[in-house]
Amino acid sequence: MTWSIRSRLTAWYSLVTVIVLVSGAVAVSLVQERLAFQRLDRELERLMLTLEGVMRTEFGEGLDLIAAAEEASTEVVAPDRTLLLTRYDGGLLEAWGRPLPIRWVPSYDRIGLETITVGTTRLRALSRHVVYKEHRYVATVMASLEGIEAENNNVRIALAAGVLFALAVAGIGGWVVGRESLRPLTQLAEQAASISEHEPSRRLQAPGADDELGRFAQAFNALLDRLGAALHGQRQFMADASHELRTPVSVVRTTAQVTLAQAARPEHDYRESLTIVEEQSTRLARLVDAMFLLSRAEAHGIPLVREPLYLDDLVAECARALRVLADERRVTIRTAGDAEVMFAGDNTLLKQMVGNLLDNAIRHATIFGTVTATVGHDSNTLTIRVADDGEGVPVEYRDRIFERFARFDSGSQGAGLGLPIARWIAEAHGGTLTLEATHGRGSCFTVSLPAS
Repeated sequence: MTWSIRSRLTAWYSLVTVIVLVSGAVAVSLVQERLAFQRLDRELERLMLTLEGVMRTEFGEGLDLIAAAEEASTEVVAPDRTLLLTRYDGGLLEAWGRPLPIRWVPSYDRIGLETITVGTTRLRALSRHVVYKEHRYVATVMASLEGIEAENNNVRIALAAGVLFALAVAGIGGWVVGRESLRPLTQLAEQAASISEHEPSRRLQAPGADDELGRFAQAFNALLDRLGAALHGQRQFMADASHELRTPVSVVRTTAQVTLAQAARPEHDYRESLTIVEEQSTRLARLVDAMFLLSRAEAHGIPLVREPLYLDDLVAECARALRVLADERRVTIRTAGDAEVMFAGDNTLLKQMVGNLLDNAIRHATIFGTVTATVGHDSNTLTIRVADDGEGVPVEYRDRIFERFARFDSGSQGAGLGLPIARWIAEAHGGTLTLEATHGRGSCFTVSLPAS
């Protein structure tokens, strides 16, 4: 059985209250009993001094031990106390006051204050050896503990009743305080339960913005904002991907339908149709590969295989691989910058990053233009700058240039995934990819990597 938070708070509050009250009650009871015994002991000491004084007076008048004991029994009156005068050998001289249930005389070796039991009665006894001139005897004064025990019992009963009453008050108070304290949390839970996928913009409303529940509501709302942004991004990604996939699939289907519309066609018609299918299939494969790479990147499913390499050699190799595309567009690729710039990174992913930047620059460079890839380094940072001499990025696209499927050139053949993939690769290596400059004479993308 699982207790609610309210029940646990009430139980802990009541338990702590009981422990404190019981500890206090035990301490009060012990102190009260000790004070009662001290009070009784002082009374017995005074009674003993009175008895000794009377005995000395009687001895001064010339009486012997027996006669003095008889006189003392008439002069020292203490109805609630028991007084005994005995010889050293244990013989009883005189006993008066409150009678004992059975005959009892003090033992010679048990002198002083002690608690004894005579029959069924518990007594506090004070015995003392007295020597006065030639007279020697043992004086004993005793008091029953019934009054002290009754007083202690009454105190314990009162304390127990007080503890039970305080426990009841603490339990009820703890339940009420817990209910009122947790009421805002219950309201927040009801608000959270009412939020559905049909109302993703709803947020929690905390009664107090500065207390713990207010901070919890703010953190939960921030989580909802992040989840909402992620959900919106996924939906937008699916919509954009569907839009991008629809074109090549539609072209392939239309080409096949037109080709198969007649029973027989010349060979060059079939070749032309298959060429279109091959081009669109290649585009479709590149798009699917890019989407798969981004999906794995977001799920952290692509581990980096770091190895030492030279960035200048990597950039030069990527430039050689793309010279065929550059020649088709009559664009010149140049590499410049520092030599033997060493970095520890994933060779395959870094090549894809540089290749995407060069491909993007070639597609947006002017005919007979130039694309320049420059490698540089200092004590803290390694940089790769890829610049073209095209028209630059329009102002309205500069903040969205790294978004998926973002294309500002309607004539571009890309899917708008090259730059997002390049930025992820840079960030996976602890670096950044930024649009450093863009104007009417081209754009410059800069990759910054940590030198360490």
